[in-house]
Amino acid sequence: MSAPILIDSLEEVLESFDVVVLDQFGVLHNGSACYASAGGAMRMLQARGKEVFVLSNSGKRSDLNLNRIGKIGLPVETISWVVTSGEALWQDVNESRIRVAGQIPKRFYPICGHPDDPKVWASGSNAEISDEIDPSCDAILLMGLTDDTGETEYDGAFQQALEFKVPLICSNPDKTSPRADRFVMSPGALADRYAAMGGEVIWYGKPHAPVFQAVMRCRPELAANRFLMVGDSLEHDIAGGQNVGFKTAFVRGGIHTSDFPNSAGNDQIEATLRSLAKQNRIQPPDFSLNMLA
Repeated sequence: MSAPILIDSLEEVLESFDVVVLDQFGVLHNGSACYASAGGAMRMLQARGKEVFVLSNSGKRSDLNLNRIGKIGLPVETISWVVTSGEALWQDVNESRIRVAGQIPKRFYPICGHPDDPKVWASGSNAEISDEIDPSCDAILLMGLTDDTGETEYDGAFQQALEFKVPLICSNPDKTSPRADRFVMSPGALADRYAAMGGEVIWYGKPHAPVFQAVMRCRPELAANRFLMVGDSLEHDIAGGQNVGFKTAFVRGGIHTSDFPNSAGNDQIEATLRSLAKQNRIQPPDFSLNMLA
């Protein structure tokens, strides 16, 4: 198992890449405020002639995430593409790249963080949003959750879905998301619960291939190893990047902050990275830095 190269800034390794793909939560911001060095890092990448993509496990469309990035104070002018798992799913539904029970899904029962989210997501497509789970539903669309969602909150809906054998499409596989003062449950954890109850789950987002394929369709002329995936989740960002042949850079200051005390030396950091990679059944990332810089 090779040791990751510890760096202070992405600028140290940019010669090998054309596109730098940045995770959003935990790399650019904490859900409430952008990280102090993130904007400067994005401007540096643009100045060095690198394309900046943002890849997010968000069930929403890309334009909404771009607007959010701008409102939080980050330089949107440096971004070439925003790719979300919700956007990738929307494209694959419209371009007939996804099948559920042998057919393109069109009627969805949504689980979301805001009641308007499903209609906004479906806009411009043939997708229909259902108010109830019944045999006409092709799938549950698990887009997002409110921050106070409890683990058992959707058990009643899930029992009904199991009765009609309705699969669940999770367009945000994250299990937890950072907030300014805590971590909250994310849709991936709820999808795991549906799977444990016996339901079929179709995953859309990191670490699964479709969202990375959506990234590569933006620059189809580039080999996979010309993309650098930068993320704070070994399970999603790093594993997903490795699965499609991207190089990877792990940010230690996101969801794994508690695993890396400030007093840790390089040997301890490398040992922890190897241990965490083994736990996640992946190779260690190619590079690691404390925060995006």
